[in-house]
Amino acid sequence: MRFKRRIIVICLVMAGFTAMAQTTAPDPQYTFLSGPSAVQDKNFYLFTLMEKQPVLSKLITTDSLLVRVGQQFNQRLARPASAAGNDVYAMVRPFQFSGEDVASVAMRLNQLLTTHPREMAPMMQAMRSSGMYQLYIHESDSALLKSAWQDAANGVNYILDAYTKNKGFRYPKIDSAAYWVKSPEYFASVNGLLEKLQGGDTHASFFFEPSLDLSLALLQLNHHDEAGRYEPLTKLNKDAYQKIKKTKWGKYPYSAILILGAGPGNIEHISDAGKNRCKSGVADYKSGKAPFIIVSGGHVHPFLTPFAEGIEMKKYLVDSLGVPAYAVIVDPYARHTTTNIRNAVRIMFRSGIPMDKRMLCVSDNMHLTYITTKIFDMRCRQELGYVPMKESQSVSETSISFFPDLSALQADSRDPLDP
Repeated sequence: MRFKRRIIVICLVMAGFTAMAQTTAPDPQYTFLSGPSAVQDKNFYLFTLMEKQPVLSKLITTDSLLVRVGQQFNQRLARPASAAGNDVYAMVRPFQFSGEDVASVAMRLNQLLTTHPREMAPMMQAMRSSGMYQLYIHESDSALLKSAWQDAANGVNYILDAYTKNKGFRYPKIDSAAYWVKSPEYFASVNGLLEKLQGGDTHASFFFEPSLDLSLALLQLNHHDEAGRYEPLTKLNKDAYQKIKKTKWGKYPYSAILILGAGPGNIEHISDAGKNRCKSGVADYKSGKAPFIIVSGGHVHPFLTPFAEGIEMKKYLVDSLGVPAYAVIVDPYARHTTTNIRNAVRIMFRSGIPMDKRMLCVSDNMHLTYITTKIFDMRCRQELGYVPMKESQSVSETSISFFPDLSALQADSRDPLDP
């Protein structure tokens, strides 16, 4: 009897060890599932996984506790807008996940890991392979899932809060609401979104659907669908990605040349500073320092500009400076230096550019000096939760180099324009 108990204990310990010993390296060849929109996939990939994996979907939509949570949100969807007076935030507040909601759902999802391991396993493996949860990849499945759910809930809450109060933005000059949120017109527009959601399906299948759909609709209403405008990047950068497969990396001291964007403060497509940075990058490219140039910059300045810095920089490199189009890779999303570097690392990983070679980063001297300081490291940790590069060092007045860090793969739905 005592011997049997020892066997049981050993089995339980091994089971716990197995849960901890999951794959810890993301897969650059991982195939992402596609949900209703690219904006959802990039901000809330956990929800896309729940929706698009049939066995898991059935489990989530039939679980009694999660169904009950969903019913509560569906009931709120049916309430008339008049109950909110003229306050647009009061109208959407019932769709935010409360602390109690977050805790109870986290507990239930972790219970399902134990009671339905077969149904839950594909989602957990996908989360690890995707890299979208890279900061949690060394944690147990239960800890990873809890963190991923909390991030998703906080992301939804952030959008519902920010785009009804026009406060709390990480980058107010870029992310703000497109309208005066206290106006009767905005109230009517948001009420229209709720009526449309109510008319579409008052009995949403997934517990998170009403809140998720409203948050995505608010982004769309405010013309902030930037996160999904250029997906998939494999199409935008098709020629360069094909060239990467044939590149002999040993010929070059650096993997790629990252040119940091400098958005114009007016209606110009590209700023003079951006042009000068491009010229410096081209000099490095033509001297054979790297086989590819990555241009990084999204829809930044002026507010709601129709031009993405990265796309305009590529046009300038190809049309005015004679760089072959296949040698230029575009990141059309980044809005700050932190995400310039982060997104370039993501592109390297996804496209097959070696992660064990240094990247060359080009800008003006003052900008580069700032990037190599502890102040910049602190800003990265504060805004991103990590530093997307390591071992940075000065190369010239217009360039530094660094090794990429895989932490950059972590998504952040609290920055929904470029998560």
